[in-house]
Amino acid sequence: MTPRILFNDRNLSKTDCSVLGLIISLTLKNGYCYASNEYLADYVKVSKRTISDSLSKIKRLKYIIVKYENNNRRIYLNTEKIPTKVANQVAKNCDDMVAETCDHNINNKYKNEYKKINKFKREGIVPYWMEHPEVCKSDPMTEEESIEFDKQLDEIRNTIDKL
Repeated sequence: MTPRILFNDRNLSKTDCSVLGLIISLTLKNGYCYASNEYLADYVKVSKRTISDSLSKIKRLKYIIVKYENNNRRIYLNTEKIPTKVANQVAKNCDDMVAETCDHNINNKYKNEYKKINKFKREGIVPYWMEHPEVCKSDPMTEEESIEFDKQLDEIRNTIDKL
């Protein structure tokens, strides 16, 4: 989620916009983020050096404020330059139904597993194995199954070799 105001700033590259967009989404919950350069680099798929340069530029342009507390870096948004009021309202008002249907949940509060289980519960279709995971167990193959499996595997290999 990158605000339109960033796209209009010709001083920012696409990478800067991506980094700042990620920082914005990470700061919504606590008002700051403590993501490392390595985390940001992995997420944006650039080098740590590129992240360092990008953060320096974003800081110089006063989009973010960086503070250190107990040797931990905290990155705050400069809310005078980047308004977050609407995003914060959406995050606070996001209820279960909205969160389950959103493609992108601002708080990242609802995980896929939670959504799947609740979908089954809402529809009244809760598979037995979901309520009783102890019934899910693995048994080793019998000798007959092993022989059959090997035959099928050989057939597949022969078919592939012919291609």
